[in-house]
Amino acid sequence: MKKLSILIFILTASFALATPLANTYELDDSIAYEGLGSNAVTDIVQASDSTFIFANGNGLSITYDRAEHIYTFYPNGETVSYGSVTGLAVLGEHIWVATAYDTMILEGSYYTDYPVGNGISYSPDLGRTWQRFPQSVDRDDDSLQVIYGDTIPALPINSRINNLTYDLAVQVTTEGDTVLWSANFAGGCRKSYDNGATWERVVLPPDYYDVLDHDTELDFQLSPTSGALGFENNLNHRVFSLHITGDTVLVGTANGINISYDGGDTWIKYTAQNSGISGNFIVDLTQNEDGTFYGVSLATQSSEDRGLAVSHRNQNGLLYWETQLPGTRLYDVFSKNDEYAFTSGEEGFWYSADGWNWFEMPNVVDNNGRLLLTQKIYCVYEDNRDVLWIGTADGIGRTSDMGMNWEIIRRVESNYTEDLALSAYPSPFSPSRMNTLDGEGYVRINCQLPDPGTISVDIFDYSMTRVKNIADRINVNNDVIELIWNCKNGLNDQVANGVYFIRLEYDFGDGDGKQVAWTKLIVLD
Repeated sequence: MKKLSILIFILTASFALATPLANTYELDDSIAYEGLGSNAVTDIVQASDSTFIFANGNGLSITYDRAEHIYTFYPNGETVSYGSVTGLAVLGEHIWVATAYDTMILEGSYYTDYPVGNGISYSPDLGRTWQRFPQSVDRDDDSLQVIYGDTIPALPINSRINNLTYDLAVQVTTEGDTVLWSANFAGGCRKSYDNGATWERVVLPPDYYDVLDHDTELDFQLSPTSGALGFENNLNHRVFSLHITGDTVLVGTANGINISYDGGDTWIKYTAQNSGISGNFIVDLTQNEDGTFYGVSLATQSSEDRGLAVSHRNQNGLLYWETQLPGTRLYDVFSKNDEYAFTSGEEGFWYSADGWNWFEMPNVVDNNGRLLLTQKIYCVYEDNRDVLWIGTADGIGRTSDMGMNWEIIRRVESNYTEDLALSAYPSPFSPSRMNTLDGEGYVRINCQLPDPGTISVDIFDYSMTRVKNIADRINVNNDVIELIWNCKNGLNDQVANGVYFIRLEYDFGDGDGKQVAWTKLIVLD
């Protein structure tokens, strides 16, 4: 069996202080294939100086050499469970992955799509071996929850439908225990002491309490929804995000930001109604090394707004919140310390040197003129070498000089069997919904050449009338070139829906004449 052998460096303590240890890791080609699983990259986590893990729409990808080579695990029952990655946590060589998929359920005479949680996949050795655990569900008789030596009613969550895990976080307690926490829509907040094999529920304040401690009256129910049993409908028990630093646990819900300073024993809740955060739906959280909290918020009602919640402390040490970038649809936030922070969202990503003033970063273009054809930036991460990584709807970008120079990493479908070949993707293509950048959608046209030479590329409609010339006898020095087209004709008008033919003319200049390749594109807007 062929092996994929990579030399990687594992840092045993911290990136700054530890001494790299060389280890050779082997991935059997029956469990992984080369390349990103998908260009929709929703999370990036660094496991060591050279090892990075990427969550994407087609599963989990990993590199052991800083993205010189990237491998994606097959969801074949031996590695990561099937589905899109919805949660990811890493501690040393240990990886935890939550996945989910959609299913269709017949309701009356119509089928409705519902998300299904597909459990936790766990690797103790950076992806060489895996264990898979089912989605955490309760027994039918799990109707009571112990808290502070007493019990409260609890709604048993016994279905995987709508019970998906949105986030994972790892806590190492002062006693040395490794605790895996999960944020679940229907299942609420949970934690596991055995890597995800078994779980226990974590009680957060109900919607109508801002504090939960040993003096709180236990007159509420642990319930994210009323269910068929008529339980309370507590939005604060629908959990979407987590961040843990030592004994400080941050939990983002549909009813605000919950903070525990004692490992989850007692809680303080901050909402749009009792503090300065803009909205109660918290989709991402982080805490930097200086102790500042950040929360990405969405609105749950008309009186709320989107934005980035940033914590501060007054002269008395009391915590308060300010909203930055109000009205902006954000996905992710990253900050190492109070000297700078990054946040990303539906229309780009931003940088701040002080937590107050934000600079929008320009579109990503590499040194060859290639673009990331999207403004949806799902995640932003700065590694131990101060290299900035972004995960987008169109691949990965990274820069070591704050955006002056970018490298773009994408999955490219180019399994050509001929020396001269042409492809256009995606096809069918919707200009208003796919690869949109600054209000326009672009289709990629990939040309493979036998050798560098001169090319011309033209677009024809179904009647073979030329509608656009996108390359006219340009000299190319590479065997592969990528062009883009915004689906507009020579008059800058949007072309009609239909079938279009793309012609590549190639001239090597050896006197043998031109060679021609064709491909087809369907425009459907």
